[in-house]
Amino acid sequence: MTMQSDRSFQTDRIQRDRVTPDAQRKIASWTKWEANATEPFEIHYDRAVSFCVMEGRAKIAFTDGTSLDVQKDDFVTIKPDIKGVWTVIEPITNLYMYHDTGAPA
Repeated sequence: MTMQSDRSFQTDRIQRDRVTPDAQRKIASWTKWEANATEPFEIHYDRAVSFCVMEGRAKIAFTDGTSLDVQKDDFVTIKPDIKGVWTVIEPITNLYMYHDTGAPA
């Protein structure tokens, strides 16, 4: 199992960095997602997706053994065909965008 507490993280399927001011401007029109879940929930990323955490904290446990914590100002890109379980630690708000299959994320 891979676990990272610093903000820069990368595997062949998952990348997390701090959002830059330029990226913050570009993502302002992305779709908002909010979760207050008290129970963990599964998700299947069938397409590449990028998201920026605007508020809150969560942990994502992926089926490949990777465990990723996400918090405010994290910018995350996940490549397609990976499943995970989200555990919301503090109510979370993300701005996200799915990428066309094969497009660079």
